[in-house]
Formats: sequence, C-alpha cells, structure tokens
Amino acid sequence: MKNHHRKQQEKVDLGLRFNDRPLVPFEVDILAAEDFARVYRSRPLSPERELMVAVLEEALADYQRCFSARDKKAKKRFAEAETWIEDTDSEWIFSFINCCEALAVEPGYLRQGLLRWKQGKRARRLSAQVQQHQKNQSKRLRQAA
Repeated sequence: MKNHHRKQQEKVDLGLRFNDRPLVPFEVDILAAEDFARVYRSRPLSPERELMVAVLEEALADYQRCFSARDKKAKKRFAEAETWIEDTDSEWIFSFINCCEALAVEPGYLRQGLLRWKQGKRARRLSAQVQQHQKNQSKRLRQAA
C-alpha cells in the first residue's frame, strides 16, 4: 500500500488540465479582440511573446485611435503604426509579420481587416461631410430667400 502511494506522489504535474487547449499555429479560427484576450491571455506566454503582444496591441491602438487625428503628434503615431503594419520586411524580430506569426495571427488577414476598417471610417466621414455641406447649403438658401 505504501509503495502504491509513493508512486502516485512521484507523478509529475505538467500543469495541463483536461480543458486546456494547446496553442496550434495552424488554427483557422478567426478571433475577435475579446476572444484573443480571453483565449491566449489565459495561457502563460514567454516574456518575448508578451512583448510582442504589447507591441502589436499598441500599434493597433495607435492606428485606430489616431486615424482621424488632427494634431501633429497623433498624425505621426498613426503614420508610424501604418508603416509598421504595411512593412513586409521580416528581418527584425519585432516586425509586424514576426509578431503576428509568433502569436498565431495571420498578418495578411489582419492587414485586410484594418484596411476595411479604414475605408469604412473614410466613407462614414465623407458621408458626414456631404450631409453637413447639404445642411449648410440649404441653410444659406433659406437665409437668401
């Protein structure tokens, strides 16, 4: 009995549980930002990958936050984020491509999504400008009458 008990104590705990999913680099699931955080942040990442997540998150935040900015500093942040995202060079360890691939995110898909987001924002802004112009024009016509 003691021998059996000793064997059970000698089992190594690998930290894996039944409901833990291993990181699979060929997964085809498309994750929203919230899902990414929920799924991938629950797993311990290496310090390098943590830094890659931080770099990618900051670039995406600057891209979206500073897109329609008017001040020089914010415009510069957007331009730098856009340049980094569009860069196809993978020589630098913290390039957009390397960060995405290390985190199992398809860089081309993310770029396409950001481009669609940017085009949608531009279209909405243009539509708002046209509506504002029409309101101003009708207001001038009423004042002239």
